[in-house]
Amino acid sequence: MKNWKYILIAIGFMLPGQSQLHAQELDATAVASPVQQEVPATSLVAATTAAEPDTIVGKRGFNRKKYKRGLKNYLFIPKKQWIMGLTLSHGEFDSKDNNLLIFVKDFNFKGNITTLNPFIGYFIKDNECIGIKLGYSHLSANLDNLSIDIDEDMQFNLSNMRYLGETFSASIFHRAYIGIDRNKRFGFFNETELAFSSGSNRFVRGTDEKLRNTKTTTSEIKLGLNPGFCVFIMNNISTSVSFGVAGLRYGTIKQTTNNVETGSRRSSGADFKLNLFNINIGMCLHI
Repeated sequence: MKNWKYILIAIGFMLPGQSQLHAQELDATAVASPVQQEVPATSLVAATTAAEPDTIVGKRGFNRKKYKRGLKNYLFIPKKQWIMGLTLSHGEFDSKDNNLLIFVKDFNFKGNITTLNPFIGYFIKDNECIGIKLGYSHLSANLDNLSIDIDEDMQFNLSNMRYLGETFSASIFHRAYIGIDRNKRFGFFNETELAFSSGSNRFVRGTDEKLRNTKTTTSEIKLGLNPGFCVFIMNNISTSVSFGVAGLRYGTIKQTTNNVETGSRRSSGADFKLNLFNINIGMCLHI
């Protein structure tokens, strides 16, 4: 009996210690559980943002803040892909198809302008391309007759005037695309172009002994910005439309009349407007 008494006393001392230890474990679990729940939640959000498919994640620069505007740049064209294509623009004017003011009489004019630009490029990064572009431009205009009669003191007549111009160009360009949908079908781009062009223009007026033939030779270097948009109509074929909106240019002009030099000058300027004569529609092959 004495032995059982000692055993019961020992069990009595051990039970409070186990209950206190169990309570401490519960308290530690209750305190640590909020921390364990917050850390995986933050990691999960970061992992989800970084692992979003078909998007290009922008890199943060040195001492640069990152603003989240909700805009996403989807992968439009992957790197290590070649692109080749052709842009073409053509316009015509015929006085028979236009109604002018009533004081313009006997107006007979025809003109057309055609621009052809083949190009080839290589994507050094996702949605970024560099390449080379060649160009040819042809402009012709014929004014057979133009009579203007405003009043008795302002009457004059123009006739037998011809204008012909040809320009050749070569340029290097950089295009940065922005994909706007997951299907890689629609995208916008901005093209920065450094071009050198050379050409000649000939202006002929009069006939026979009164014939005057003026030739103008031009050389120009230009830095331009040409934004546009691109649409894939097939897996490897896309169409694009671009607009000339801004540019810096510098050039030289030399003029001769009847094979006698009459003068030369230099010109420079900046253009910040939509150029209606620089709207290009093209087809591109992606390989």
